Amino acid sequence: MKTKKYPLSIEDQREIAPDYTGPVFVWDIDKTYLSTRFSSLGGLGRIPIEFAVDKQAIFGMPSVLRGLRRGPGAEFACSPLYFISASPPQLRKVVTRKMLLDGVEWDGIIFKDWLGTLMQLRPGRLKDQLGFKLSALLTGRQSRPLATEYLFGDDVEKDAEAFALYAQVMAGELGAGELEQRLVQAGVPTDDRKGIQNLISALPANRGQVGHIYIHLETNHDPLDFAELGPRVVPVKGACQMALALYAEGLLGASAVSSACRAVKQKKGYRYGNVDEMLADAQKRGLINEEKTKELELPD
Repeated sequence: MKTKKYPLSIEDQREIAPDYTGPVFVWDIDKTYLSTRFSSLGGLGRIPIEFAVDKQAIFGMPSVLRGLRRGPGAEFACSPLYFISASPPQLRKVVTRKMLLDGVEWDGIIFKDWLGTLMQLRPGRLKDQLGFKLSALLTGRQSRPLATEYLFGDDVEKDAEAFALYAQVMAGELGAGELEQRLVQAGVPTDDRKGIQNLISALPANRGQVGHIYIHLETNHDPLDFAELGPRVVPVKGACQMALALYAEGLLGASAVSSACRAVKQKKGYRYGNVDEMLADAQKRGLINEEKTKELELPD
């Protein structure tokens, strides 16, 4: 029997050269960029009355996104920026309009096709995260096989686990048998497991890698909770701390860091404390060192 493809709604507006080896940034949307939650049946029912102006970005995240797009240098890099979302594609217009309001340029989005999955009589997929994220990431990778991807998610669902597993696959750290076992343990159905293996087989043996995986701590997990996933996974407390880590890695310019931290500072009663506290925690966890910090002009 022919394997049914995972139902994805794909929009890709940029053709990347097949030999491109530079950075590509791939972001989750809900709880990573936007603070509203779309991936629920209740949220689906609100689609007809939702407007872009009603959506709230996580404080400072638009500055990070614009900064990544621009690049760390003096010239505009126009770095490739993609999004994936387990929300239904019916939210495409409201999400992309919100991006326009925030000045966030993007090259493509992959949504989970809710209608498609229901037509395949697989309603369980509506709650599936691991199978969806792996299928979406591997599908996007087909058009940029040699790039170095940096992934951005949150701790609400299974972003860290899915992204870390994807990184292991791309690095050749998991054989087909071990991956199959991991997918079975995670409850990924047979058809979806076959689809994932087929997508991997379509990639060149000498392929690009995954850089760091940034996980926004939306639900206040202890960063140590992610230690078992390895050094690729970098938990961050909000946009300011994410910006500090990206600057230290040479992916973000100083002005974007200042802008992200300023946006966080303007949020009264911010749950992670003030900028000084986030900086101290970032230095303690090795996200940025003192020498790199001195290069920045952070808000008081």
